[in-house]
Amino acid sequence: MSSLVLTTRDPSGPPIDMTGVLPERLFEGGREALAGLMLVRGRGRHRLDTLFKLEDGGPPGTLVLHPGSAVLDGVGTGMTAGELRVEGECGAYAGSAMRGGTLTVSGNCGAFAAAGMAGGNLRVAGDAGDFLGAPLAGGTRGMSGGSVVVAGNAGDRVGERMRRGLIAVHGRVGSLCGARMIAGTIVVGAGCGPDAGQAMRRGSILLPQAPASVPSGFVDGGMNDWLFLDLMRKELIDGGAWPSGFPTGGTRARRLIGDRSTGGIGEMLIVSEV
Repeated sequence: MSSLVLTTRDPSGPPIDMTGVLPERLFEGGREALAGLMLVRGRGRHRLDTLFKLEDGGPPGTLVLHPGSAVLDGVGTGMTAGELRVEGECGAYAGSAMRGGTLTVSGNCGAFAAAGMAGGNLRVAGDAGDFLGAPLAGGTRGMSGGSVVVAGNAGDRVGERMRRGLIAVHGRVGSLCGARMIAGTIVVGAGCGPDAGQAMRRGSILLPQAPASVPSGFVDGGMNDWLFLDLMRKELIDGGAWPSGFPTGGTRARRLIGDRSTGGIGEMLIVSEV
């Protein structure tokens, strides 16, 4: 199976919109299908092969991007299959509206990563910006499937309006984590900012300690045994999504239930309080 490496020719200048630069194009039409793709940079439209050097190489069946210092927005947008690797950093909208395949980023990524995601896997070795797994700008549906693992920190509104899937952030997240969440699981390894779970209806947010100020709509369900934690832990460890600061055994956790002010029965589980 063919593979291709794209290296930015001129890293200076405005961001490049990478919408449409996907592994499935490589499978369907080969090198030529990508070379002639028209991309937006600044106010102009350019053929991909005028912005990137195209070279054979990389793991079989994989599309590899070498951005250098260029800003690449929309990497993996709408991706449905295959593997896309970014050996560097991404701009905004990495993996947005993704439905399948695997997107791996070796550095940081900007705002709206995995926004509107419905399937597939996103792995970020660095930090992520605001609106991770949230709705696309102007939209109302957050992440509805798939898996996101961020090794560093993430910004505000992680998992806003999330409907399904997994978001795991090994570091710290900002304010309004899980706001208006409908379902799914968010795992945070190093704590979160204010107003976590605000107006959430269902779903689970796993934290290492209770928020500094528990939202007024939550009630404390106390410490209990949750047998599903053992199964979840094994699955998340296998996927690299169980934070190192979380306990490696046991089923006890403190449960905060809410947001009751909106009729919600979601939960924040404080898993390190054992």
